[in-house]
Amino acid sequence: MEFFQENIHLKEVFVQLVAFLIVFFTLKKFAWKPLLRIIQSRRERFENEWGSIEKTKRDVATLKQDYQTHLQKIEEEARAKMQEALQEGRRVAREIQEKARAESQDSFEKAKTNLEIEVQKARISLRHEIAELSIHVAEKILSEKLDTAKQEKKALEILQELEKKL
Repeated sequence: MEFFQENIHLKEVFVQLVAFLIVFFTLKKFAWKPLLRIIQSRRERFENEWGSIEKTKRDVATLKQDYQTHLQKIEEEARAKMQEALQEGRRVAREIQEKARAESQDSFEKAKTNLEIEVQKARISLRHEIAELSIHVAEKILSEKLDTAKQEKKALEILQELEKKL
Protein backbone atom coordinates (compact mmCIF):
# COMPACT_ATOMS: atom_id res chain seq x y z
CA MET A 1 0.00 0.00 0.00
CA GLU A 2 2.83 2.27 0.41
CA PHE A 3 3.30 2.27 -3.29
CA PHE A 4 -0.19 3.63 -3.82
CA GLN A 5 0.15 6.22 -1.13
CA GLU A 6 3.41 7.50 -2.54
CA ASN A 7 2.35 7.52 -6.16
CA ILE A 8 -1.30 8.59 -5.96
CA HIS A 9 -1.97 12.20 -5.37
CA LEU A 10 -5.45 13.21 -4.55
CA LYS A 11 -5.22 16.45 -6.46
CA GLU A 12 -4.29 14.61 -9.61
CA VAL A 13 -7.05 12.08 -9.12
CA PHE A 14 -9.51 14.89 -8.50
CA VAL A 15 -8.34 16.80 -11.59
CA GLN A 16 -8.52 13.67 -13.72
CA LEU A 17 -11.99 12.90 -12.33
CA VAL A 18 -13.16 16.42 -13.11
CA ALA A 19 -11.58 16.23 -16.59
CA PHE A 20 -13.26 12.87 -17.18
CA LEU A 21 -16.64 14.23 -16.10
CA ILE A 22 -16.23 17.30 -18.29
CA VAL A 23 -15.30 15.13 -21.29
CA PHE A 24 -18.11 12.70 -20.40
CA PHE A 25 -20.82 15.36 -20.19
CA THR A 26 -19.49 17.19 -23.24
CA LEU A 27 -19.57 13.97 -25.25
CA LYS A 28 -22.95 13.15 -23.81
CA LYS A 29 -24.34 16.49 -24.81
CA PHE A 30 -22.74 16.87 -28.23
CA ALA A 31 -21.70 13.42 -29.48
CA TRP A 32 -23.86 10.89 -27.65
CA LYS A 33 -27.22 12.05 -28.98
CA PRO A 34 -26.08 12.19 -32.63
CA LEU A 35 -24.49 8.77 -32.24
CA LEU A 36 -27.71 7.43 -30.73
CA ARG A 37 -29.70 9.02 -33.56
CA ILE A 38 -27.40 7.43 -36.15
CA ILE A 39 -27.68 4.06 -34.41
CA GLN A 40 -31.48 4.46 -34.15
CA SER A 41 -31.80 5.44 -37.80
CA ARG A 42 -29.69 2.41 -38.80
CA ARG A 43 -31.85 0.19 -36.60
CA GLU A 44 -35.01 1.61 -38.17
CA ARG A 45 -33.54 1.21 -41.65
CA PHE A 46 -32.65 -2.44 -40.89
CA GLU A 47 -36.14 -3.05 -39.49
CA ASN A 48 -37.69 -1.44 -42.56
CA GLU A 49 -35.47 -3.53 -44.81
CA TRP A 50 -36.41 -6.71 -42.90
CA GLY A 51 -40.07 -5.73 -43.07
CA SER A 52 -39.71 -5.07 -46.77
CA ILE A 53 -38.00 -8.43 -47.25
CA GLU A 54 -40.74 -10.20 -45.29
CA LYS A 55 -43.40 -8.37 -47.28
CA THR A 56 -41.63 -9.34 -50.51
CA LYS A 57 -41.50 -12.96 -49.33
CA ARG A 58 -45.23 -12.89 -48.61
CA ASP A 59 -45.90 -11.28 -52.00
CA VAL A 60 -43.77 -13.91 -53.71
CA ALA A 61 -45.63 -16.68 -51.86
CA THR A 62 -48.95 -15.11 -52.86
CA LEU A 63 -47.83 -14.76 -56.47
CA LYS A 64 -46.60 -18.35 -56.44
CA GLN A 65 -49.98 -19.52 -55.13
CA ASP A 66 -51.77 -17.40 -57.75
CA TYR A 67 -49.47 -18.80 -60.42
CA GLN A 68 -50.19 -22.38 -59.29
CA THR A 69 -53.92 -21.69 -59.25
CA HIS A 70 -53.76 -20.06 -62.68
CA LEU A 71 -51.65 -22.92 -64.05
CA GLN A 72 -54.12 -25.47 -62.70
CA LYS A 73 -56.99 -23.49 -64.23
CA ILE A 74 -55.19 -23.44 -67.59
CA GLU A 75 -54.62 -27.21 -67.38
CA GLU A 76 -58.31 -27.77 -66.60
CA GLU A 77 -59.30 -25.55 -69.53
CA ALA A 78 -56.89 -27.45 -71.78
CA ARG A 79 -58.41 -30.76 -70.66
CA ALA A 80 -61.90 -29.39 -71.24
CA LYS A 81 -60.96 -28.14 -74.73
CA MET A 82 -59.39 -31.50 -75.56
CA GLN A 83 -62.59 -33.23 -74.43
CA GLU A 84 -64.62 -30.83 -76.56
CA ALA A 85 -62.35 -31.49 -79.54
CA LEU A 86 -62.65 -35.23 -78.97
CA GLN A 87 -66.44 -34.99 -78.79
CA GLU A 88 -66.48 -32.78 -81.87
CA GLY A 89 -64.34 -35.34 -83.71
CA ARG A 90 -66.70 -38.13 -82.70
CA ARG A 91 -69.68 -36.05 -83.80
CA VAL A 92 -68.06 -35.34 -87.18
CA ALA A 93 -67.23 -39.05 -87.55
CA ARG A 94 -70.87 -39.94 -86.82
CA GLU A 95 -72.04 -37.35 -89.35
CA ILE A 96 -69.67 -38.74 -91.97
CA GLN A 97 -70.86 -42.29 -91.25
CA GLU A 98 -74.49 -41.22 -91.43
CA LYS A 99 -73.84 -39.35 -94.65
CA ALA A 100 -72.07 -42.40 -96.12
CA ARG A 101 -74.98 -44.62 -95.05
CA ALA A 102 -77.47 -42.21 -96.61
CA GLU A 103 -75.45 -42.04 -99.82
CA SER A 104 -75.16 -45.82 -99.98
CA GLN A 105 -78.89 -46.13 -99.30
CA ASP A 106 -79.54 -43.60 -102.09
CA SER A 107 -77.24 -45.53 -104.41
CA PHE A 108 -79.01 -48.74 -103.47
CA GLU A 109 -82.41 -47.16 -104.10
CA LYS A 110 -81.22 -45.78 -107.46
CA ALA A 111 -79.83 -49.18 -108.42
CA LYS A 112 -83.08 -50.82 -107.35
CA THR A 113 -85.06 -48.28 -109.37
CA ASN A 114 -82.79 -48.78 -112.39
CA LEU A 115 -83.17 -52.53 -112.00
CA GLU A 116 -86.96 -52.19 -111.90
CA ILE A 117 -86.83 -49.98 -114.98
CA GLU A 118 -84.66 -52.53 -116.76
CA VAL A 119 -87.06 -55.32 -115.74
CA GLN A 120 -89.96 -53.27 -117.08
CA LYS A 121 -88.04 -52.65 -120.31
CA ALA A 122 -87.25 -56.37 -120.55
CA ARG A 123 -90.93 -57.24 -119.98
CA ILE A 124 -92.00 -54.77 -122.64
CA SER A 125 -89.37 -56.11 -124.98
CA LEU A 126 -90.44 -59.67 -124.17
CA ARG A 127 -94.09 -58.78 -124.82
CA HIS A 128 -93.15 -57.33 -128.18
CA GLU A 129 -91.16 -60.42 -129.04
CA ILE A 130 -94.00 -62.70 -127.85
CA ALA A 131 -96.44 -60.65 -129.91
CA GLU A 132 -94.19 -60.89 -132.94
CA LEU A 133 -93.71 -64.59 -132.37
CA SER A 134 -97.42 -65.10 -131.89
CA ILE A 135 -98.04 -63.30 -135.16
CA HIS A 136 -95.30 -65.36 -136.76
CA VAL A 137 -96.81 -68.57 -135.36
CA ALA A 138 -100.24 -67.54 -136.51
CA GLU A 139 -98.90 -66.79 -139.99
CA LYS A 140 -97.21 -70.17 -140.18
CA ILE A 141 -100.30 -71.91 -138.93
CA LEU A 142 -102.47 -70.12 -141.41
CA SER A 143 -100.07 -70.62 -144.23
CA GLU A 144 -99.78 -74.32 -143.69
CA LYS A 145 -103.39 -75.06 -142.83
CA LEU A 146 -102.54 -78.09 -140.91
CA ASP A 147 -104.75 -80.34 -138.96
CA THR A 148 -105.01 -80.00 -135.19
CA ALA A 149 -102.37 -82.63 -134.35
CA LYS A 150 -99.88 -80.95 -136.65
CA GLN A 151 -100.88 -77.55 -135.25
CA GLU A 152 -100.19 -78.69 -131.69
CA LYS A 153 -96.87 -80.18 -132.74
CA LYS A 154 -95.95 -77.01 -134.59
CA ALA A 155 -96.99 -74.82 -131.56
CA LEU A 156 -94.78 -76.96 -129.29
CA GLU A 157 -91.85 -76.57 -131.67
CA ILE A 158 -92.33 -72.81 -131.73
CA LEU A 159 -92.50 -72.69 -127.93
CA GLN A 160 -89.27 -74.68 -127.72
CA GLU A 161 -87.67 -72.18 -130.10
CA LEU A 162 -88.89 -69.35 -127.87
CA GLU A 163 -87.42 -71.01 -124.79
CA LYS A 164 -84.05 -71.33 -126.49
CA LYS A 165 -84.08 -67.65 -127.44
CA LEU A 166 -84.93 -66.56 -123.88
